[in-house]
Amino acid sequence: MTPTPQSRSLEEAIVADRLAVVAMALFAVYLISVLAFILPPRLLDPLWQLSSIKIAVEAAPIPLLGLALLHLAAYLCPANLRLQRRRDALARLAILASLGFLLIVPLQGHVVWTSYRRSNSVANQQQANATERAEAVRQAIEQATSTADLQKRLQALQRPDLRISLDASRIPSIPLPQLKRQLLSRLDQAEGQFKARVAPIDPATSERITRESLRVMVSSIAFAIAFAALAQRKNSIVPFLVEVPDLPGRLLASLRPRRAGAGQVSAGMPFQKSASQREAEFFASLAPPEEEEPPAH
Repeated sequence: MTPTPQSRSLEEAIVADRLAVVAMALFAVYLISVLAFILPPRLLDPLWQLSSIKIAVEAAPIPLLGLALLHLAAYLCPANLRLQRRRDALARLAILASLGFLLIVPLQGHVVWTSYRRSNSVANQQQANATERAEAVRQAIEQATSTADLQKRLQALQRPDLRISLDASRIPSIPLPQLKRQLLSRLDQAEGQFKARVAPIDPATSERITRESLRVMVSSIAFAIAFAALAQRKNSIVPFLVEVPDLPGRLLASLRPRRAGAGQVSAGMPFQKSASQREAEFFASLAPPEEEEPPAH
């Protein structure tokens, strides 16, 4: 049996409602997943910053798919005003999402560079301190004149990272020169182990971090473009991606003071909008709309 226009419209409305529900569920999943990972915030912790950026980028396909489904639902059922308003509001929020993913690129680079520099600086400082303390212990061993003097000197220089213990039961049976050689060997071993633990970032790890950062930055650019394609400013009929090349010129034009034409009288000047007002209106078009009351029937 051939479907009638009424039945087809009903099927499209049902499909649109289903797509809208799936879209909102995807938005909720993304929001819960990201918040559960980044809370509580640790804004000054580079590891938290890198982890937050990574989870936000890796989970970005979820809200992107939800926004696409919402656009499709609004297209299938243009008579559903509530669905149209929801699509418009989220399409405007997508502008902020697009700009946010674009800002991730310099933020990721800054965090990685800062973390790399700080890690190497701390490692170099710890290694320098270990070398200085090991040299002090080495001099104490070499300058000792007796076993008791050696034990006294070492006890005064004990450190958690360069601790050297003496077996009191074996000290009398070991000649002082041999004891010194054993202690110097153990000192070199302890110093090497400690420096290996606090070594600066090796080239292999640096290359892996760089590759991962480039992946995150390229993905962020791709998601910024994708969200801009699904975003839409207030009172605009074209995607935000199409308007991006013209936005700087429009912003500058809105800030430029208007001049009265040849046929205009000066009395009309007080009613013209100031540059700050025009700038506020421009940015207001990027913000989500307020909830509108449905028209009375």
